[in-house]
Amino acid sequence: MIDPEDTAFLPPTEITAEMETRRLHEIPCGIVIYTEGCLQQLIRIAIYDTEPDHPSEDPINGERWTQVEMSKAKFPSRKFTISSPSMPGPLPGGPFFFLDTVTYKIRVSWKEFQGSRDDSVPVEPDVIALTLWPG
Repeated sequence: MIDPEDTAFLPPTEITAEMETRRLHEIPCGIVIYTEGCLQQLIRIAIYDTEPDHPSEDPINGERWTQVEMSKAKFPSRKFTISSPSMPGPLPGGPFFFLDTVTYKIRVSWKEFQGSRDDSVPVEPDVIALTLWPG
């Protein structure tokens, strides 16, 4: 999640032990979130005006999150977009998520398959839920 107007954005090139454990990394204008190697991922983004309730399980299917982390991020242009390792920079046409303020708290919840799997056959996607509120 990066501020699309941050022309200095560079993805991290070294992964620290903390980044491996927390699976996220705060950057000056956004946040980098790491996922497992599943080729099928569902990313849910929810933006609130106040801190919402935080369920211990996925509200869609009731399964427990495999990891939850809290963090913060700044988006000086009051918007963000999604980037990926295959294209580490904002897409020119978005999608863009517009925000009311610059600084946000973020709860990142992962629900990922535990064990080995073959991505060449249909599988349930991993879920990454991103919950943001001013902070």
